[in-house]
Amino acid sequence: MTDSFTVEHVDLSVRVAYLRQLAADFDDLRSRAVDFDTTPGTALLRAAIPLYLRAQSLAARLAAQVTGLDASPYAQVPGSRESLDALRGAIGTAALAASDIAQALAANPLQGTRLGGPSEHEARFRDHDHAAAAPVLTEHFQEAAHHLELCSTICHYVAHGIAKDTTAVPEATALPAPVKLNAEQYEALTALAHGGARLEVRERRAHIATLDGTQVTTHSFRSLDALGLLHHDVSVPLRRGRDITVTAEGHRALAYRPQPVFPPSAAPTPPAPAPAAVRAVGR
Repeated sequence: MTDSFTVEHVDLSVRVAYLRQLAADFDDLRSRAVDFDTTPGTALLRAAIPLYLRAQSLAARLAAQVTGLDASPYAQVPGSRESLDALRGAIGTAALAASDIAQALAANPLQGTRLGGPSEHEARFRDHDHAAAAPVLTEHFQEAAHHLELCSTICHYVAHGIAKDTTAVPEATALPAPVKLNAEQYEALTALAHGGARLEVRERRAHIATLDGTQVTTHSFRSLDALGLLHHDVSVPLRRGRDITVTAEGHRALAYRPQPVFPPSAAPTPPAPAPAAVRAVGR
């Protein structure tokens, strides 16, 4: 039995950075759940749906990280089982948070007309429904906040554990070569890295608005996104605009961008000797 191990062809620093970003995203959603206005009615419906979609998105992103880590050589590292067990448990916890918000949506009374039309007691019925639903809604959002906080803690814990487990051995931190891009992709990634950008819909077409006004085509955006160099919250509707940020792997690709190679310049032709000098040599 040996205490040494090697993790090859997996960029664990990117995994750690992504888990820490997930932890921050879970904590941000937890804060929104804690401060959420649980007054029953149509306003709650409209405000809670984006939270529900984001909770689902976070659960899906967490599941993708578990799948990636389980299939990577990190699974050979001592201590990885505990990390993977904690993360797979967090998938269910994230799903519970989304379920809590969904239960709140289901318990929220909406405006509508009863069979037979409105009655003289309609306002009283509505007040009764709202009064009965208010504590139920509050409890669902409190439970969602609790589950989201647990997910954030687990992501931080596992990210710290991966960094600790792999920095103890030099071989474990060896990173593969960063992804190579073409000139157009490098220019687009550089523009997106300078202050971020927003993905918007203008005149029914997708548009990427960068901070410095650099034009980024949707083709370049999709290719960079497919390579995992960009991040944007897919739970946010395009009509509202999505913030685009460059991932840790994207910044590493820029840091290792190949420098242009220029052809060697031709040696300068020596000037022709002056006529006087030629005559002096002839003598």
